[in-house]
Amino acid sequence: MPKISIITPTYNSENTLHGTVEALLRQTFSDFEYIIIDGVSKDRTLDKLKSYIPRFEEKGVTVRIISEPDKGVYDAMNKGISLAQGELVGITNSDDWYEDNALEIMWTKYTDGKTDRANSMLYGIERVWKDDKIFNVQRRGAAFIAESVLPHSTFFVAKSVYDKYGAFDLSIRVLADYDFICRCVSQGVVLGEVDVVISNFRLGGISSSYFDFYSDYYMIQHKYGFISDKKYKEYKYLLKVKKLVNKVTKRW
Repeated sequence: MPKISIITPTYNSENTLHGTVEALLRQTFSDFEYIIIDGVSKDRTLDKLKSYIPRFEEKGVTVRIISEPDKGVYDAMNKGISLAQGELVGITNSDDWYEDNALEIMWTKYTDGKTDRANSMLYGIERVWKDDKIFNVQRRGAAFIAESVLPHSTFFVAKSVYDKYGAFDLSIRVLADYDFICRCVSQGVVLGEVDVVISNFRLGGISSSYFDFYSDYYMIQHKYGFISDKKYKEYKYLLKVKKLVNKVTKRW
């Protein structure tokens, strides 16, 4: 069985998946499987993915491609998680990419004897790109989970955690990953921070929508008791006002 499972959800990703796949082929750690969950792409995504299979086989990496209708990116991720056979699971989207030694670093941390392997989630630093330039480097400590969203693209989660606490809640459109992390931590799962750049994230995905992002964010903050009922109502009202102002200014 592979030590790590890597999952990539795709849909019409022929123009963005190259960097994601090439980064996996460059990994210094090769004891992993690669699972692609495609939402029946209409472009050449599947053809491109299949063309990489021989190179993965040369590394001893098994590739599984599932192409079928889904209910969105989190549904695709859930499908991949259910298929994962590795002890540790990472998710990299089709416009993100890992650092070349990301898997090696995470497996080394996971097996250092200090980590509760059956009850842990690891995450590192995320480098954020915009228009092919470095926009930001997100370094957020686990202690601040009540105040900020942690870098999802760097997360590696023990499969046993997914098995015990479930995966992503499909009723949450944008921040189901943040909800999952909060849910697990509230149940005692240990967050382990790795102070190294693990993944690169390109701005422009679904979570880049300001209003959708903060609507989910405040809801989750309230759900897990990070903000009071009063604060939640205030934030919802302010968000509603901002959305209305944005709509009016765009019209005029």
